[in-house]
Amino acid sequence: SKEDASASMVYNYKHGFSGFAAMLTADQATRLAEFPGVISVERSKTYRTTTTRSWDFLGLNYPSSHTPASELLQASNYGEDIIIGVVDTGIWPESRSFSDQGYGPVPSRWKGKCQVGPDWGSNNCSRKIIGARFYTAGVPKEYFEGEPLSPRDHAGHGTHTASTAAGSAVGQEAASFHGIAAGVARGGAPHARIAVYKSCWSKEGHCPTPAVLAAIDDAIHDGVDVLSLSLEMSENSYGTLHAVLKGIVMVHTAGNAGPHMQTIRDTSPWAITVAATNIDRSFDTVITLGNKQQIVGQSLYYQGKKSSSSRSSFGDFGCLRSCTAEVFDGAQDLKGAILLCNDQREALFPAAQYLMDRGGTGLIIVSSTTDDMRPVTDCEGIACVVVNIDDAERMCQYSEDTSSAQAKIEPAGTVTGKEILAPKVAIFSSRGPSVTYPAILKPDIAAPGANILAAKQDGYVFKSGTSMAAPHVAGIAALLKVLHPYWSPAAIKSAMVTTAHVTDERGMPIMAEGISRKIADPFDYGGGTINPCGAAHPGLIYDIDPSDYSKFFKCTISNKRTPVDCNTTTMQPAYYLNLPSISVPDLRHPITVSRTVTNVGEVNSVYHAAVQSPAGVKMEVVPPVLVFDATNKVQTYQVKLSPMWKLHGYYTFGSLTWHNDQKTVRIPIVTRLTIEEFY
Repeated sequence: SKEDASASMVYNYKHGFSGFAAMLTADQATRLAEFPGVISVERSKTYRTTTTRSWDFLGLNYPSSHTPASELLQASNYGEDIIIGVVDTGIWPESRSFSDQGYGPVPSRWKGKCQVGPDWGSNNCSRKIIGARFYTAGVPKEYFEGEPLSPRDHAGHGTHTASTAAGSAVGQEAASFHGIAAGVARGGAPHARIAVYKSCWSKEGHCPTPAVLAAIDDAIHDGVDVLSLSLEMSENSYGTLHAVLKGIVMVHTAGNAGPHMQTIRDTSPWAITVAATNIDRSFDTVITLGNKQQIVGQSLYYQGKKSSSSRSSFGDFGCLRSCTAEVFDGAQDLKGAILLCNDQREALFPAAQYLMDRGGTGLIIVSSTTDDMRPVTDCEGIACVVVNIDDAERMCQYSEDTSSAQAKIEPAGTVTGKEILAPKVAIFSSRGPSVTYPAILKPDIAAPGANILAAKQDGYVFKSGTSMAAPHVAGIAALLKVLHPYWSPAAIKSAMVTTAHVTDERGMPIMAEGISRKIADPFDYGGGTINPCGAAHPGLIYDIDPSDYSKFFKCTISNKRTPVDCNTTTMQPAYYLNLPSISVPDLRHPITVSRTVTNVGEVNSVYHAAVQSPAGVKMEVVPPVLVFDATNKVQTYQVKLSPMWKLHGYYTFGSLTWHNDQKTVRIPIVTRLTIEEFY
């Protein structure tokens, strides 16, 4: 009946596309999928949410007494009046990062609203937070049990990401973690406006697809310019595609399943998928052994005003191969003790709790990289330090050779600058290629995501993850939207990818952290690490007609309310899309791929091709020179890729760079030689 159908409805999507979410039986879903005009029926899934110094590291300097603002910040007026939508766990409006002091009226084009709730009134929206919505339909009740139904962020994740993308500037006297990493905290586009779409609930950040799609649909209606989703999108979403068709820049995370290959799940060619890197900042923590040997690890250990001075005094030191509950059950009194857990597989948060309950003062954790501080981020009441494997061996050797081994841990100090190897792709960042669509190179770009300080409630905390990397890219996209208001989302993505760095400022190749450290490749960072100032003036862009994306679904999507035309016979491999990359996962015979570039730099320009062929592949570019003038702003070229051997191999990497005296426009090339398709 109509009444039953109405009662089953959860959301009706109407701004970006025609669709709905409903509670259906399996039989009803099967029958509905057979209706003419229905593209697909998919069961609801749950996405998961995936953070001072980072903007300086990227070259976006904020004005101070000794440095002027970067050219990009000045030219874009700090992202003035661009609207960044944040789909996340909500926001904490009282944070100083969301002050609207000095802001003008809300842009007249804004059509959103400010939803109220038990702990959120209309006055919580402002000239900074110009809109706030929350979504509960289709969300299992256990996700928001005990949490008020409002846009307020009780998890801290959404506040952190929003302040990273568009937080107002907060002085260093207010922005630090107990004195660690003190500095001016601000977003990439500090004058941009924020629109909040709370689709994720609980501290774990559960984000059901019906709620996420409803948020995207409303954001299209409301008039956002950039949408930042710090979620691991697991499929190509019609919602995100239609947002891009409306000119909205979509930014997704790569996910936190690294360093293993083929762990990236988002394959949307219209979205910018972001990997995570470290920055040139460390939190050096000195561990002094009883023999006066000093080891330097990293921690967020600080001494509060009420802390006992014994925290920096010597205590008993021991080295354990395992730190499970069974090990600690036999030790009733560990007062003042510092223990090293030399088992990288154990869950370390329980170990810290066991040790603290028995009077211990320090836990030392072993990792292949001390940059990965996620295990110690939430460590409270005890000093938790990360050390590398070599240092752990030296410390354990000292413990074995000494009858009464001693150690002490000093509070962490903040170190920044060129002495720190950065950027490096973070160990947790998910890697390509995509299992589903390897012809779409993912991730697209890498940005800071390790140990990022940003807002949470009324203070500032560190978080790590690709969730922290995505809002960096969203903030930069906002600046580019001001500078180039008529650029498409594809043009903005192209500008980022083609100007990205693949070496550090010394010319050394960027590394990727993992079980063993290696030189990063496109499956780690896509085009490279983001270069905001370079992206502002890329020279050439790879633009895409948004209708071309529809071919990815083998469908022609009409804006009219007519059945969608899906023709599987017209589908071409995804590497024929005009993306700023080429990925051919099944190179068995010579193929030719075309790309079209548009000149957005000097009118009269000449670019020459520089080819770096993937190993085992002969690569030719025709023509090798592109000439642009007032009448020839767009040029097409062909790339011929030929396998050199008959071989079923693995992926190899190369690049194609168009360059002249002023500009360098680079795209990554990925190929895999195959003999036949394996089913």
